[in-house]
Amino acid sequence: MLIVSLDKQLILRLLDIPEIMASGFSAREGLTGAGVTVLKGRTYFGSWRVTAGTLVFVSSSMGDSNYFAEDLDDAVRHTLLMILRNLQSSGFDRAIRAAS
Repeated sequence: MLIVSLDKQLILRLLDIPEIMASGFSAREGLTGAGVTVLKGRTYFGSWRVTAGTLVFVSSSMGDSNYFAEDLDDAVRHTLLMILRNLQSSGFDRAIRAAS
């Protein structure tokens, strides 16, 4: 039986959500081959790492504390929340309304 690591499962789940790319974000394997790097365009937004069997999100914002996910669903949910908060603060929703 093939066992897929938590970070590999997470990246597969994030890649299955087309709205992430549609909003200008992307997820890819970490530079070392481990973890998941989340990008906003070409800019580093944050990353997930597996530490002692737990997914930990490290934000690019120095003021944010690390987030320890309870499970894979929690990690996906937290990633989407971080993206939505960023879009809200950047006025993304105003740009969409203006274009329609």
